[in-house]
Parts: sequence; C-alpha cells; structure tokens
Amino acid sequence: MILSQEFVPPAKMLMGSLTNKREFIRVHSFLFVVVGFLVSSVADAAPIKFDLLKAGSHTYTNVTVVGFNATEIYIKHDGGLADLKLRNLEPEVQKRFNYDPQRAEAAESGKAEDDARYMATLASNSVARATKKVTASSPENLADPVSEKSLIGKPLPSFKSAKWLGAKPALEGKVVLVAFWGTWSVPCRKYISQWNSAQKKFGEKIVVLGVSSEPEQDAMAMADPKVEFPVALDTDGSFSREMGVTSIPYVLVVDRKGIVRYQGHPAAVTEKELERWVGMTE
Repeated sequence: MILSQEFVPPAKMLMGSLTNKREFIRVHSFLFVVVGFLVSSVADAAPIKFDLLKAGSHTYTNVTVVGFNATEIYIKHDGGLADLKLRNLEPEVQKRFNYDPQRAEAAESGKAEDDARYMATLASNSVARATKKVTASSPENLADPVSEKSLIGKPLPSFKSAKWLGAKPALEGKVVLVAFWGTWSVPCRKYISQWNSAQKKFGEKIVVLGVSSEPEQDAMAMADPKVEFPVALDTDGSFSREMGVTSIPYVLVVDRKGIVRYQGHPAAVTEKELERWVGMTE
C-alpha cells in the first residue's frame, strides 16, 4: 500500500442471475475485492506483531504484519518482506485474521482469472534477463532478491513507449514508482486512487509512472477513478515481460540513481516507505 487503507468489514451482497460471461467476470472481480481482497493497513492502529510465525515448514522471526486479505498476509521480518498464505498458518493465527477457507478459495479463483486474462494480453514468450549479480542485504532494502532473475539491485531497463497518456515525465534524480495496472482489474482501481494521492503529496520528489498493456482508447476511457499520473502504453507487452510481471497490480520502486529497490504487490509499499526513499540523499 502506498497510503494507509481503512479495514472495511465484508459486506453482504445479493446477486441475481448473470446474463453473460462479461457480467460474471465483473461481479466476480467485485466480490474478490469487497469480500475477498480487503487489504488492511496497520498504519492507523496498533501493529500486529509476532516474535515467531510459522508458515508451513518455514519460521519467520521478529514479524510485523503490514497488511492482509482473505488469502494472504504481508509481513516484514528479520529476513526482509514476505507474503504468506493464510491456509499455511497455524489455526490460532488464522483466527486473528478471520480466515474462511471458502471465502479464500473464491478469492483465489478470482485472482487466477484476473491473472490469466492479463497474461493473455501479453502473450508472453520470453523471460526477463539477468544483467548483474544478486545484491547483498542491507538495512535500507525494502526486499532482498533470491534469484538472478530478480530486478532488485539492478538499473531499471530503459523503456521507450510509442505513446504516452499525459506528458512524458523526467525520471533522472527522482524516486520512481512504476505501477502496472489494467482498467478491467478491480484491485488496480483501488490502488490508482492511492497512487494519485502519492503523486500529489510528494510533488516533484517522486514520479508515479503507470504502465498499461491495453489499447489507448480503453486506458483513456476509465474515469472512475481518473488516472492523474502519466501512463506509458505497453501494448505489445514487451516491457511487462522484461519486468517479469505476471499479475496486477504490480509495482517497482526505483531510487534516485535509477536502481530497482522493490518489485511486487503494492501492499508492501507504504507511505512511510516512500517518505524514507524520498528522504535519502545520493
């Protein structure tokens, strides 16, 4: 998350007959967000912490929960950042996050459908190239890479969009938040409003750069919420493939020197983290 979000209790929804597949996808995606994808920020409340947290065969230490939804929790721990499936946690921990297996299964199904639809637009046939060795861990890191395929610690690859929505931004010397999104994705719509707010708050110190693989007319037609940051059109999906994007929303945090410091779901990128990167000197 970029800006803190309020936790909204799941609402009851009544659904009539669905007349076609398009409406089914729309309603199912809405359910996924309202009932299944309620990411909760701990910025405005006492943080949830664990000295030890077991997830399957793994044990994490010094854990702080930064957000959760119907299927996962997002944590900071001694080893960095992680997202854990609620189904792999111990029963007493699951209860703290109101884990419901049936609701989680429905949310997973909706996310899989969104991922499949997004990947269909990319027609992926290549993998991102590794250009440098994995970097060493540091207290300043938001996350640490565990594979040569990770972009963390490497320069952001150059991207020349044939078309921009809004003026092409100047990135040199600024913190950049690269945000991959789609008009059809309900989770993306939630974060667009927060990305708009982040751009307004930090002004010239940060650039929020959207990337969409959809046609120009589709991206421009979305009015709720309105996109208030520049968007690069990646209609052939080449940049998204190079960045290793397999689901959306998805973000990259790039420091002032053009080095990628984080890649993944935006829930881990809090306003506090952005302030930290903006405040760092060369």
